[in-house]
Amino acid sequence: MYQIEWVGMTRNHFKPGTPDRIRMVVLHSTAGSYPGDFKWLRQGGTPGREVSVHYYISKRGQIFQLVADQDIAWHAGVSRWEVDGRTVYGCNDVSVGIELENRNDGRDPYPPEQYAAALWLTRELVQKYRIPPAQVVRHLDISPGRKTDPAGFPWQRFLAEVFAGLPDAPTLPPGEQLRQYMLDAAYRAAGSGLPAEWPFFAQARAANLGMPVASLVARPLAPRPASAPNDRERALSLPDGTRYLVEVYARDALFAAVGPDDSLRPGESVNRLNTVPASPQRMALLEAIFRAADPVNGFQPGWAFHQYFLQHPDELGMPISHNHRLALAPGLNFACQHFALDSLCSPVGQWQVIYRLSELRRVAADQLAPSGLSRERATQLARLLLDDLFALRTGRRYQPDAALIQYALGEELGAPLGQTEVVVIDGVPVVLMPFALDVIACRLPAPDWPLDRPLPPASPFGRLTALLGSHRQLATGVVRLSRVDDQRLPSPPVTSAPLLGPVRQGQPLIDVSLFAGDGEIRRRPLDTILLVPTPGPTSLQLVNAHTNARWHYYVDHTGTVFRLRHERYIARTARGVGLPAEQLDQRAVVIAVEGSLEHAPPPLRSAVQALVQFLRRQFHIGAGRVRVSEPIAELPLSEQA
Repeated sequence: MYQIEWVGMTRNHFKPGTPDRIRMVVLHSTAGSYPGDFKWLRQGGTPGREVSVHYYISKRGQIFQLVADQDIAWHAGVSRWEVDGRTVYGCNDVSVGIELENRNDGRDPYPPEQYAAALWLTRELVQKYRIPPAQVVRHLDISPGRKTDPAGFPWQRFLAEVFAGLPDAPTLPPGEQLRQYMLDAAYRAAGSGLPAEWPFFAQARAANLGMPVASLVARPLAPRPASAPNDRERALSLPDGTRYLVEVYARDALFAAVGPDDSLRPGESVNRLNTVPASPQRMALLEAIFRAADPVNGFQPGWAFHQYFLQHPDELGMPISHNHRLALAPGLNFACQHFALDSLCSPVGQWQVIYRLSELRRVAADQLAPSGLSRERATQLARLLLDDLFALRTGRRYQPDAALIQYALGEELGAPLGQTEVVVIDGVPVVLMPFALDVIACRLPAPDWPLDRPLPPASPFGRLTALLGSHRQLATGVVRLSRVDDQRLPSPPVTSAPLLGPVRQGQPLIDVSLFAGDGEIRRRPLDTILLVPTPGPTSLQLVNAHTNARWHYYVDHTGTVFRLRHERYIARTARGVGLPAEQLDQRAVVIAVEGSLEHAPPPLRSAVQALVQFLRRQFHIGAGRVRVSEPIAELPLSEQA
């Protein structure tokens, strides 16, 4: 049983109502972090942007009520939904709104405590007001052209658990449940969600474009405090003044013009990027697509990588990573960028020499003659690229004999797009894994079965057709989203190898220092580590960091570490730490941290502590020389030794 703490609003930004008006529950995410987003909501937003909401749930699972259920809060804005058989325009009048503390970037997790609190509260509201399943929705469902929240929330699982055991629980066939879970996993891996009757998805499926890899949103013009809400506007403004919704799939990007309220106009055509001739419009779209994958560099028409992309877009697919540095051996570095269908790399300084992962794998398998690399070196480089790709996208190590990896590579499904998820459908635990061209699923013996272990021998656990038909004892195998409807297609067996590689400990370090420029070489040895809290969001801060050479490292709220600049060069640091700026510039390695360190999430805190430990060992820096640019109440620097 959870406790709801009544706090009320400090401004009456709501309207009186009656309990019989409540026919919907709408879930949001704040695009901020506690306590700033909570204070902002409680005060009713800002002049000209008045808001309110009924409930706020923190990441710790605290439930605060700001507006009484019967009153009309201002949370949905321009919206539309079918409610009890009629179309309602402006869903505030018939709904209760729940805000979840989350940055709404698709990468910020919803902790178990928060998820459980949201589940309990939604079930309570559903039962109290007799809300049917079709009227428990996300903001992105009722405002699909404008809003993306709650991005990354496990929606299909949540809906199933909200109505589990209730009289009006949805009764979808297991095959349809499986399809919905797989689609949900694919869209959440892209940092988005699939709105109902979304025209982009319909066209992508018809054109066989694969899975979504990104849903583009406009970057704010300037950073806002990390603790304040920062709504992500879905429509992008191009230099010619037109505004578009853009969704990126593995093989191509789709875009459509929007109306004044940023919603899709009836009958508006959805266009493909690869059909647009060379023009400023195409260049602006390419820049937005590359900037979403690589905020530091975006699209650089003069770069060999991006010239190669323009010549081979169908073979490479859309970009899914930063252009970053990888070390194959001491003194042997490569620039690398991953795309949905292949990866490119070049020896540092030899930019016209481009190797493709697909070709390196063929050389390693003795299917292609080496070109510029020995077979041994090609094998090592292919392994390095795959290790990096799996670390960045799945959080797991690449293991070539793992059953699901072998299947995906053999079927040429492209890059892995996100972490695995385990769901239970009709009592059967299933692991899902999204790839660029499909989502694969495999049945498990138990929901907590370790994925780096093989399945039990001679068991039918891998075959998911047990969910799709009446036969429960079929050979082990894998099911793909694109083949859920066709049980006649053979399902290859899952071998006795582990399903996947082991979980990678800690977030990867992404070295984007390659194009930072040389800068001013420091004249004194390093003896100080400076932590600088920054307002975020990460995409904007990374661009600014390269522009004015402020930091050496940046740690975002997920714990991912970006290396921005070599330590031999000075970085212009923040003031206010008790040392002269010139002296600090010469002596400090600077680590920028997204958000308020006082309320840092565990992944960020762990990453900062590990990075500080590493730098202290490498440069022999004493514990007393770890400084911060503002008082930090909860980060135990004394424990970072």
